[in-house]
Formats: sequence, structure tokens, C-alpha cells
Amino acid sequence: MTTEDDAKKKLAEMKKEMAAKKKARLTVPAEFLEGAKSYDDKLTLVKILSEKEKSRVVLLFKKMIQSGMEEANRKKGLK
Repeated sequence: MTTEDDAKKKLAEMKKEMAAKKKARLTVPAEFLEGAKSYDDKLTLVKILSEKEKSRVVLLFKKMIQSGMEEANRKKGLK
């Protein structure tokens, strides 16, 4: 085997590992989503979701900050 074949084989193995990790998602039970009434339950739910969906959480905060800045600018009469 050549080094090119080794590299292709290693790349294929890495893709398989990544696909397996992607499929092994942590699921949040529906009853926990609906029944999170106490502060501790809600905090645990947020922790689970933020660990699993980091990019979505970052995007959410980014949008919240942008809308807050737009609102502040609108109040100041700026565009």
C-alpha cells in the first residue's frame, strides 16, 4: 500500500467515526421538556441542550444581542 492509500483509508475511518458520533445524540425526554417547572429542572434542561447544540446556542445569543442593539439604536433615533 502506498501512503496515499493509507491516507484515504484513514480519512474513511475518520468519517465513519464522525458519523457515528453524530448519530449518537443525547435526547431529552418529552416529559422533561413539558414538566420542567422548577428552577433546577429548567437549569438542567438548558445545560443539556447547550452541551448538545453549542452552535445553535451561540447563534441564539448572537441574534438576541443584535436585536437588543437594534432596539437601543431605535430608541436613540439611530438606524
